[in-house]
This record gives sequence, C-alpha cells and structure tokens, in this order.
Amino acid sequence: MPNWGEARAAATTRLRSAPDPDTAALDADVLLAFVLGVGKEALFAHPERDLSAADSDRYQELIERRGQGEPVAYLRGFKEFYGLRFSVDPRVLIPRPETEVLVDAARKRIAGRALTVVDVGTGSGAIAVAIAAHEHEVRVIGTDSSRDALAVARANALSNGVADRVEFRHGDLLAPITERVDIVCANLPYLPDASVERWVGERSSLAFEPRVAVVAGLEGLSVIERCVAGLPRVMSPGGAAFFECDPPQVAAITAMLERIGLRPRTERDLSGADRMVAAYPPT
Repeated sequence: MPNWGEARAAATTRLRSAPDPDTAALDADVLLAFVLGVGKEALFAHPERDLSAADSDRYQELIERRGQGEPVAYLRGFKEFYGLRFSVDPRVLIPRPETEVLVDAARKRIAGRALTVVDVGTGSGAIAVAIAAHEHEVRVIGTDSSRDALAVARANALSNGVADRVEFRHGDLLAPITERVDIVCANLPYLPDASVERWVGERSSLAFEPRVAVVAGLEGLSVIERCVAGLPRVMSPGGAAFFECDPPQVAAITAMLERIGLRPRTERDLSGADRMVAAYPPT
C-alpha cells in the first residue's frame, strides 16, 4: 500500500489531466483528508504514514470520479458557505462564494430588524439558512419547485440550528407566497440553454448539477423575468429585492426592475465582476 505522500502525488498527477488541472493538488489533498478524517495539515506533517487497503481503494475511487469532472462538494457530500456547512448532492446546485455578496447585501438591508425574507429557488437553502443564522430576528421563507431540493434545504436548516425560523414551501418562484414580504433574495438559473453543450463537453461541475437550477432560456433571463413580474404582488412598501446574475445580464435586469418602479443598483462580487442587481423603492 502507498503511504500518504505517495498517494497524494499519484492523485495529483492523475488530476492534472482532468477537467480542472489548476486545482489538482488541492483536490487531491482535500479528498485524501476527507477519506482519512484528518485535517490537511496532518497530510503534510505525516507523509510517511501508510494508507490502509480500504482507504486506498476509497481514495482511488474518489480521484477517478473527480477526474471525470464530478465536483468535490458532491464527492464529500458538503460545501462551506458563509461560514456554515451545507449538505449537498446532485439534487441541488452547489453554493458558490460569489453568492455571499447577495447575503451581505440582504443583511445590510435587514440590519437586525424583524423582517420577513423570501429566498426564491432556495435549492440547498444556503441563502435562507445563512441569513437566518446571522439575523436572529428575521423570519425566512424558502421556495422551490423541486421537492427533492426542499428535502435537502430542510435538513440544512435543521443541522445549522435555524429550522424554527425558516419555513420551506413547494411551488414555482413567488407563487407559494401569500403574504407581503420585506426582502426577496433570488439566485435563480441564469445561464443560456445553448451553454449546456459547452459545459457538458468540458465536464465542468455544471455538467453534474441539476440543469433546472442552471439554465433559463435563450438568453438565460426567462426565470428571472418571471420572478421580477411577481414582485409587485408580494413586496411590502419599502421592500427590496436582490438578484444574482451573469455580468452581461445586468442591463437587462436593471431595465426589468425599472419598469415595475424600483430603483436598481449593481453590486460586484469578490472578483470585481458585476454579479448582483439590488432593487430598492424609488426615492
């Protein structure tokens, strides 16, 4: 059996010919630490330790799956987001770091107040749970058209200790919302249908994630457009909405929000890209 150092080296070499060669060493380390149940620091401190036969077989299986493009988050079964751990599997989209900008913007608007927040298309529940975990006075509602996704979201609310303040409702976008709400958060599908062939061919992580959570029509705007159309029915006076999007879509989403009388503002993600359009009441 190889030792830890030898296993890491072989896995890194294998992953350098995989769809994400830039993360080969990191992925090899993360997956070995996961199999062994240790921190990555232990791998560096004890490269001479031998792998057991069972751990070696398990590690090779995960490396082969990663080599085919399967996301590390699905292989481990969890993903960190906003300082919290979320269970994820192919029923839900994997939370991305750029979405933390949306949570930050919503929290700035909440500012400790007892408001009602809706997370539209909640998926894993990442946005809903992150807001509830850090804003203790809010009531959060998460909606999704997928019952499978809602099962994951409910489990994440429970594991993160906010199940008593996050309610999940099944239905399309804002359709399950029957009351007025103060804040609408939406990380909805925004990639064009035509992009599917490219990222499946490249074996990117998106090829493994639920397509319904990723693509949205010819220009990637059909789902966001329907959600924007539903805002006047549910938003309270003084309410605000936050939409994650692809940077080239900012102008189109800004125009949609202006047409219903809201005042849009663009926010940038951690890389400096225009990633979110916020909408506030007119001044």
